[in-house]
Amino acid sequence: MQKHILSLAISALVVMVLAACSGNLTTVVVETPELELTAEGPLFEGANSSTATWEFDVNELLGEVQGKVSKAKVASVEITLVDGDELPALEKMVFELTSQNTSMTRVGLHEGGFEVGSPVSLSIADKQENLANAFNDGRITFVGDFDLLDEEFWGNVKFLVKVTFELGIK
Repeated sequence: MQKHILSLAISALVVMVLAACSGNLTTVVVETPELELTAEGPLFEGANSSTATWEFDVNELLGEVQGKVSKAKVASVEITLVDGDELPALEKMVFELTSQNTSMTRVGLHEGGFEVGSPVSLSIADKQENLANAFNDGRITFVGDFDLLDEEFWGNVKFLVKVTFELGIK
């Protein structure tokens, strides 16, 4: 009986310590402006990369919310293929991001094809690295790796991208 009471008391103490350490987070949803994700030709059959960079002031993003970004994750990514001269057939996209203090992190995937002007919502990774450091850097580079089905394409391929983040502010 004493063992049971002792283990119950230790469990309660652990729960209280964890609750005290976790603190209260304020959640803020932030959306990038519409960015142009560009792959510059020549492009060849198989995987090709398109990139866009977003520079921001984290204090402007947070507005009146005070604190530091302690957690961040991607909530959604929407990609639209931009019309161009005789675009090649494209499919599949792996969407990643990186910053000065954040390693390249895969956050989204699209398995199908693309149609000009039709927005596509990517499947977002269930488990993501905490991206808080990227927001402290003030600059995030997005990379969209897509598959070119044609043998080659000498022009540029452009996508419009909007990324929505959920930030935890402490």
